[in-house]
Amino acid sequence: MPIQRRNRKTGRMEWYGRVLLPDGRRKERRKATKREALEWEVLIKQKLTESFSETATPAVSLHTLITKHLLALKAKGVAQGTYDDKALVFAELLSWPGVSPIMPVAELKHDTVREFLDHIAQTRSGHRANTFRKHIVRLWNWAKRARIVMGECPWDVEMYKYDKPDKYVPPEEDFWKVYDMADQVTQLWHGKPYTRSFPHRKRMLLAFLHTAARRNELFNLRWKDVDFKGMQVRLYTKKRTSGREGDWIPLTDVLASELKAQRLETGFEEYVFINPFSGLPYAYANDMVKSICVTAGVKPFSFHAIRHLSASLLDKAGVPLATIQRILRHKSVTTTARYVHSLKDASEAANRAFGGKVLEMKKASGE
Repeated sequence: MPIQRRNRKTGRMEWYGRVLLPDGRRKERRKATKREALEWEVLIKQKLTESFSETATPAVSLHTLITKHLLALKAKGVAQGTYDDKALVFAELLSWPGVSPIMPVAELKHDTVREFLDHIAQTRSGHRANTFRKHIVRLWNWAKRARIVMGECPWDVEMYKYDKPDKYVPPEEDFWKVYDMADQVTQLWHGKPYTRSFPHRKRMLLAFLHTAARRNELFNLRWKDVDFKGMQVRLYTKKRTSGREGDWIPLTDVLASELKAQRLETGFEEYVFINPFSGLPYAYANDMVKSICVTAGVKPFSFHAIRHLSASLLDKAGVPLATIQRILRHKSVTTTARYVHSLKDASEAANRAFGGKVLEMKKASGE
């Protein structure tokens, strides 16, 4: 898309057309108007399309391209959930009628991908179709950067419309109902139910609430990152470009006491929270908390919903937005604002803006 940039000599804003070339370089041309810049972009893209025929893309098979892409993602260290979702998308694509694992990449046509994504949108949702679209387009873009394919992506289908669901944040009382029942697990033994106690699950839920941690951050928490003396805990976040980054956040007195009890339970284990059934750190476990919600008789919520609840409780307690941003470890305060679910300030502002005149009129009329 054309962009505007200020001319350093004249100080005027000028329009520039921009096109990404197959070799990764960007070509620009200054134009008098936005329309001229856009027309120039269309012309250059058309010339590029004509310059690179299908034979410009090597006859690599879809299966080979996908395998190389997934291996590259594995080496890059992407989250396992992201890797698994991509693998699922590609597996479904390869099983779609008209698509074969051994077919050359250049033979996978735009219409075929569109039909596939239309099917996903109709049978599942527009949101899920957009996720499939994202992974498929990123496959081509990765192959282009790796010099495996050339030219513009032939599978770039427009995004699908869908109704974005409201993010559910549980009421505080629902969280404590789940917390009260979290340590009790009922299982069958020789056909008879019996209850086992797992106190660490209560501590884990409390840790989610008091740290506002993301799921993977807390599941990967090691004892070396818990500083009882300094009353702080370090959470590591995976970044797309820079790997893992650690941030220290305050450790509350209540959580410190619970983690000390957890330390006695885990002994010399490296990780703070260990799944007793596998002996390994937790990996997903959203089903666990949702099953406890069902048992407690409350609307099911996820670990990430607890992060939103933490932000709301901090806001209701009058904690400044900048402090909440630090605890949630957001780069932008705008992101933090989306996590705060209090309408108190907005309500007061609306009353100040709109309510005064009505009250004056009522007083004047004697109502």
